[in-house]
Amino acid sequence: MPKKTSHNRDHQSPPNQKAPAKYAYRSLNAHLRLGLTMAAGLAADLLSKTWAVEHLGNPQQVYPQPLTIIDGYVRFITVFNTGAVAGMAAGKTTLLLIASVVAIIFLLWLFAASRPDQRLSHLALGMLLAGAMGNMYDRLFNSGKVVDFIEINLHFWPANPWPTFNIADIFLTVGVAILLLSLLLKN
Repeated sequence: MPKKTSHNRDHQSPPNQKAPAKYAYRSLNAHLRLGLTMAAGLAADLLSKTWAVEHLGNPQQVYPQPLTIIDGYVRFITVFNTGAVAGMAAGKTTLLLIASVVAIIFLLWLFAASRPDQRLSHLALGMLLAGAMGNMYDRLFNSGKVVDFIEINLHFWPANPWPTFNIADIFLTVGVAILLLSLLLKN
């Protein structure tokens, strides 16, 4: 009678080779994609907000000096937003901070549960983390106010004008779009 073994040799990795990671949290490359995207996005957001306050003016101290990029369509002007998108939940800093923390935990969970080969998802999650952390940073260290400075007016509804936004908001919007695309493509 053949001897029974507790494992099947066909499903084992060679002795000197590690088995591929099943989840992204065990993959160095997945961590690099997420971390580098997040770090670059967060740096771009914080640096651009600092530039806006220094060069366009602090709306609490001086009247902001707008910088026209495309006359009648795009300009930079510093605005402090105490709410979320388009000023919703204005003045509810604690609620917005809690929502940011919950969102960040959820995004990290999505990353941990993803596969290491879901590159597009990791880039999207990095962008979403950068956006969430950038606006959360402002709420924590700017008396609950987020620095917005990009104003677009396309002269038709709903962008007539669009609510003033920042780089973090761009990362949040593009990150959601890429994450949805990656889910459709299963990547």
